Amino acid sequence: MGRGRAACALGRLAFPPALLAALALLAPRPAAAQPAPLQGLDDYVTTAMEAWNVPGLALAVIADGEVVHARGYGVRDVRTGAPVDEHTLFAVGSTSKAFTSAALGLLVDEGRVSWDDRVIDHIPWFAMYDAYATRELTVRDLLTHRSGLARGDAVWSRWPHDRHEIIRRIRFLEPTRSFRGAWQYQNLMFLTAGEVVRAASGQTWDDFVDDRIFTPLGMDRSVTSVTELDRLDNVATPHVHVADVATPVAHKNIDNVGPAGSIYSSVSQMARWVSLHLTGGVHAGERLFSDSVMAEMHRPQMLIQADAPENSLHPRDAPMNFNAYGLAWWVLDYRGRKVVDHGGGIDGMRAHVAFMPEEGLGMVALSNARPNNLIVALMYRVFDHHLSGEEGGGGVFSGPGDAMADWSALMLAEYRESSAAQADARNRRAADRAVATEPSRPLTEYAGTFGHQYYGAIDITHADGALSFSFGGKTTGRLEHWHYDVFRAIPDNPANGEMFFTFTVGPAGVVGVLEVEGLGTFGRS
Repeated sequence: MGRGRAACALGRLAFPPALLAALALLAPRPAAAQPAPLQGLDDYVTTAMEAWNVPGLALAVIADGEVVHARGYGVRDVRTGAPVDEHTLFAVGSTSKAFTSAALGLLVDEGRVSWDDRVIDHIPWFAMYDAYATRELTVRDLLTHRSGLARGDAVWSRWPHDRHEIIRRIRFLEPTRSFRGAWQYQNLMFLTAGEVVRAASGQTWDDFVDDRIFTPLGMDRSVTSVTELDRLDNVATPHVHVADVATPVAHKNIDNVGPAGSIYSSVSQMARWVSLHLTGGVHAGERLFSDSVMAEMHRPQMLIQADAPENSLHPRDAPMNFNAYGLAWWVLDYRGRKVVDHGGGIDGMRAHVAFMPEEGLGMVALSNARPNNLIVALMYRVFDHHLSGEEGGGGVFSGPGDAMADWSALMLAEYRESSAAQADARNRRAADRAVATEPSRPLTEYAGTFGHQYYGAIDITHADGALSFSFGGKTTGRLEHWHYDVFRAIPDNPANGEMFFTFTVGPAGVVGVLEVEGLGTFGRS
């Protein structure tokens, strides 16, 4: 659900033959002529979608208190060709975090929470790995990625633990940086923030967000759980790229970390959310948030160090002087203007929300393909439209002028460069494979349950001469022998990505340890 660079190479978008005729659906809807001030934006979006291999996308732009652009492009699902419009629902991923921060902001306004309250004063059973961090961690720390913990996301993304159990397991996650010493993106702290909302309000995070944010804003088709999609229509299907083909995958249920990223919405409804921030907390003449709470959410709280991997989201040549994090928002400058923004991504979906407070300008882009950084490029495009028009004296969106850059092409080139480097690494690994080797023990002896204090159990089973794996039933797949006692784990859902399992045989000839790439050591139970 973070902002890191996407992870696999893309070619041209490959639709099933039956859908070749649906390519025409890349044209925007509704079909009314584009207003003159936005001339050229539709063509830019559709051309960029084809280059990035994005089946469907929706874009809304807010300027001077009005939604001046709300369009859908492409298709919700490559199998059906159903069109995207401004009301199509997408996963908004980590842009959900700002709703969690806002929920706490409402409680701050009511005097039930302070930004600097200690977490243990609201959740007495909460614990970090380090006793000092347990004692001192505050609500503000939860919202600013400065806990010292690395992500540890597999505990929620690959295992079926519920919210309470995941928060309980945080005490077993060792820090990789000093407490408050560096910025490290961390979803579990936002899950914990959702538990603070529950403890302080008596409502679940889901009910509080629905009652106190969605309802006042009229966001009646926005939901906090993928399980609610069954009762709704006009929902985009997530897609991942398999051998350069846009391939539909199931919606990923991330309710167990909901406050960090489980919301679904549309650009027409998210535009109301952006407008709320541009008006300083006022909607339809009613103040929902105090000026002080809105200002605190948008104020830089933690500088982001230059080596943070999330910095790769921005193009190398973007004219920025600083990059910081507020309370669930990135805060940076662009061409001398303050920008508040956040991205989001879960399996097969990417989202971006951004605004320039002093300019009264905002945008929302939602898409049904991951990886893609097109939605970020569109943020820069919208900003450049505005600024080039302003600097040229022609008004909002009257460009293009000298300030306009093809950010999509620039970011796509950077993405392909990164993807090529990753492909080279995979090729080197394949070249180093010792193909003539065999496992040191019969396959039946690798079967069993292997456990990890933080993550949980992995079950290895043997049937019909092959091994398979299960992470508590949520992430499943097969094991393919690589070399020696190393196996490649190929998940049933291609969105989960491959891993490598290395088994260790002890002095007694027993397979006793499993090392999982990126996760650590699991001991036989």
